[in-house]
Amino acid sequence: MITNDRQYKIVKSQVDDFKNALEGLSFTLPANVHPKLVEAHRNAIYSKLNELLDEVNEYEDLKDGKIIISEIDNIDQLPLALIRSRIANQLTQSELAERLGMKMQQIQRYESEKYSSASLKTLIRIADQLKLKLNADVQLKSTEAPEILDIKNYPFKQMFQRNWFGTFLGSYNDAVKQSPKLLAELFSAAGINNFKYSLTKKSIRTGSNLNEFALKAWYARVLLQAKNKEPDNVFHKDVINSSWLKSLAEISIEEDAPLKVAKYLDQSGIRFIIEPVLEGTFLDGAALLLDDLSPVIAMTLRHDRLDNFWFVLFHEIAHIVLHLNENLNAIFDDLDVKIDGIEHEADVYALNALIPDELWRKSLVRFNPSYETIINQSEMMNIHPALLAGRIRRETGKYYLFTDLIGQGEVRKHFEK
Repeated sequence: MITNDRQYKIVKSQVDDFKNALEGLSFTLPANVHPKLVEAHRNAIYSKLNELLDEVNEYEDLKDGKIIISEIDNIDQLPLALIRSRIANQLTQSELAERLGMKMQQIQRYESEKYSSASLKTLIRIADQLKLKLNADVQLKSTEAPEILDIKNYPFKQMFQRNWFGTFLGSYNDAVKQSPKLLAELFSAAGINNFKYSLTKKSIRTGSNLNEFALKAWYARVLLQAKNKEPDNVFHKDVINSSWLKSLAEISIEEDAPLKVAKYLDQSGIRFIIEPVLEGTFLDGAALLLDDLSPVIAMTLRHDRLDNFWFVLFHEIAHIVLHLNENLNAIFDDLDVKIDGIEHEADVYALNALIPDELWRKSLVRFNPSYETIINQSEMMNIHPALLAGRIRRETGKYYLFTDLIGQGEVRKHFEK
């Protein structure tokens, strides 16, 4: 969906490009290409062109007052209704932000992620400003505590084997008998008894098979470790600048780099936690805020590779810089899942922070990836070759390339007790 005039101009330009591409196919058929492939290419262009034209027409109709949005009767309609209502009211993102006492970037971020991180209070406030009437019933279903703490919902045996239940010294069978009590104590100590009902303050990037109970348990464990780990210094967000990021990336060339990362973050006031993945969570990492708004980066090391370690690390740093706030205090990431909004922003930030765009655009590695060019470029940049090899694999989708450059098996060993 187009949300501002800048996007409108970009999409209009894309429409012209696709039209020109269609005209080119009409007059000149590529040599040595099967007609069915040409037809498939033409159909793909048609499909994308029609999609862009629909976006252009909707934006123009909203701006021209041909579409009026005054009331919604389904809460699922609210995010898009807020965006459309703003446009129909002839308000720019900057003007709406000014009326609400917010920064324009906050409105842009809300709209890019379809208001997924906005609190209900914020949504209602914006709707009131846009004179948008909400007419929807909200029903809350109660859940009995024994059901929430039912051992069958959790990877309880795995949690027991990792000694997650404090000073409990009994056998596994004893733990099973006391499971409601042990689970309750774990969640109470972490301060997340109502995790299931506070998901509006959390963002979860993962596939459809997520076990929320397992996620809650993993989150509790990370919080407990973080609360018991005081960093050397108080965190200030402005410490994370280009120089800080460059110095962090350069640690990658050192033999015990993952351990030195932990120390580097600690010195900057960022708690760094390694907690292996629990069954049913599929997590790579998370960015969190404690009650005092101090940040935590947690990683599972699900993929034991240096390229993955560094990308996940910088992705979570991006969330700390760009996204975490009092309305969004936890972001959980499965980076195998492709997604838009804040996750796309974090991906882009991480890639650029590890290898600056201006350098990557003209890098020989990008156009002629080989062992020699990767090694030479990494030495020039003073970073580990895994960072470059990982970027090539990620951008091309060819994950069979450079398998001996990505640091397979070079991360977990540093954190094994």
